[in-house]
Amino acid sequence: MLIVSRRDAESILIRPSDGIDPKMTLADLFSAGPIEITIFSSNGNRVKMGVQAPEQLTIWRKKAAAA
Repeated sequence: MLIVSRRDAESILIRPSDGIDPKMTLADLFSAGPIEITIFSSNGNRVKMGVQAPEQLTIWRKKAAAA
């Protein structure tokens, strides 16, 4: 499980892991189970959450756009 804090307008990305066969179907990608998101806390404009996904998927913090 990845634990991440995000502020307003910040994102996470969930995509197939490197090396995964591009011919895999959604059923194949999720055969080990769904993506589960657990909210641990929130404070003002910040939320702390955990994201658990099948090993065929990776979770990334999306970098904020430069101002």
